Amino acid sequence: MKINLNANLFVLVLIFVGCFFYSQIRPETIYGDYNGYWISKDNSAAYVITQETNNLTGFTIGGITYATGVNNQSLVDHSVPNIIQENYQAFPSSLATIGASLVGVPRYVSGVEQTQLNAPSLSCANALGYYLRDGIHGLDLSTAVFNIPKQNLTFNVNVLADINPSCISDNIPDIIVTQVGQPSGSYDIFKFIDATGATVGTEQQIKFSTVTPSGQAKWNFYFAANCPHDYNSGLSGTNRDTRILAFKLSDFGITAANYTSAIKFVQVLSGESDVAFTAYSTNSMSLYCLENAVTTGTALDTKAGITSLNRAGSSASNDNWPMVRKGGFLALESNKKPLVITRTTTANLANITNPVEGMMVFDTSENCLKIYVNSAIGWKCFNKKTCP
Repeated sequence: MKINLNANLFVLVLIFVGCFFYSQIRPETIYGDYNGYWISKDNSAAYVITQETNNLTGFTIGGITYATGVNNQSLVDHSVPNIIQENYQAFPSSLATIGASLVGVPRYVSGVEQTQLNAPSLSCANALGYYLRDGIHGLDLSTAVFNIPKQNLTFNVNVLADINPSCISDNIPDIIVTQVGQPSGSYDIFKFIDATGATVGTEQQIKFSTVTPSGQAKWNFYFAANCPHDYNSGLSGTNRDTRILAFKLSDFGITAANYTSAIKFVQVLSGESDVAFTAYSTNSMSLYCLENAVTTGTALDTKAGITSLNRAGSSASNDNWPMVRKGGFLALESNKKPLVITRTTTANLANITNPVEGMMVFDTSENCLKIYVNSAIGWKCFNKKTCP
């Protein structure tokens, strides 16, 4: 009886472990725009090591390639089979603690090797979070922050709103996570939380040291805590493996019953994490977030304007209008005439046969300004602050 009990426990443990690792998926192949078109290989001996900018253009899971929206046409032009046109965007993020972190950038810039004597000037005006969301759609695999101290990776999210319930069970990846340095044996934790900070569904604990690499890159490193960011000659010019995992919403236990409670996505860093970006599918969810205004640098003049105050071109006013209104493309000014954009009902939005992303109308049925997001999400009320 005792032997049978142990055997049963052993079987249960195997089943649990198998389910645990099945919930996160390592892409068989990843694609990038390094040298125009780049493809990884499973066998590390066959890696084409990236040495310049490389934005993630796609990844293959189970024979299906998910285009990220960076350059979907490139995958088509290179006859990549079974493409699903998706769109992914890096989460906006910031780091609360810098510690001994390093900024990682490509070894080469425009074909020129970067050394201690010929190193790029990294602006101290960029917060470290910038390197977790730069590149096209924020999906740059060739810039990262290394050796990030243990902390919650703070996504500047006010409300992670409007998870598309039809995407919960569609078997298309919704979250992409990265590890681009030497992984430790510790766990990174990924989860959705509600307004009280409680986990919605289940969290995913990932030990990246057990994940097979999907690619490799040559890096230069700079000390993040110093300004200017000093060149790290001891580590620069060395290669690091690239690891990527993809998750579905259902992997986090998100269901039709609880998805409205998930207002934030959190990554709990192990203390030795090396992150290029963490990204989400814009077809699966809309992201509303808050960021501080940019107050540094030189504000440019606004070169064009429409005014009902008889100031444009008037030497009597002598106030340099509209150039005095800084940082805009167009200045509109009146004390009695409002701006009115196209007004329509919700039903009549269907009459706009070829909407483009960013198009705006005022929906008289829902009494809100609406912006067209994409074909999967459609028109959404613009009523929360968001990142640019």
